[in-house]
Amino acid sequence: MLSRSLVVLLVACGGTGNSDGGDVTPFIGVYATTSHTRAEVLGQNLKCADPGQPVASAMPYFRLAVDSFFMDPDVLSVSNCTDAAGTACTETFVTLRAGGPGLEDEHASSQTGGGAACQLHFSHAEATLTGTAVQIEALEKYDAPNISSSDCTVARAEALTSSPDCRTVERWTGTRS
Repeated sequence: MLSRSLVVLLVACGGTGNSDGGDVTPFIGVYATTSHTRAEVLGQNLKCADPGQPVASAMPYFRLAVDSFFMDPDVLSVSNCTDAAGTACTETFVTLRAGGPGLEDEHASSQTGGGAACQLHFSHAEATLTGTAVQIEALEKYDAPNISSSDCTVARAEALTSSPDCRTVERWTGTRS
């Protein structure tokens, strides 16, 4: 039997955006992309500090808007856009909530069972806003340790937060258009 565990860690003192005084609304909008980089080596980890390479097919704009799946006004998603109005956009899997010095979100999961090896996943995203400029960083971490199914836990996936190694690193920088 395949078992799957998932936990969403909300990184804000009160757990959600507005309950701790955080406000996502200053971040909502369309930004002209000044930089979009990605680092990934298929099947291998790399250092989370890796600056990445410019994304060849980077869209000229990106948007921070209320996530269309969660429909929670405190959860924003990052979308890549072809137009300054933000009408032709493709959502990424990056979500953000009020927390830290700006926006922040973390997710951890573990998967095992049915003869499949343990798989641990952890992601962390954060965004900071300075005037009209925003910086977003999204880190994804992965491990497939040779451990028993009973040891393949979400807590073990959460421990990846301290690892300097990532599976992918993606960063956007832009100015409000």
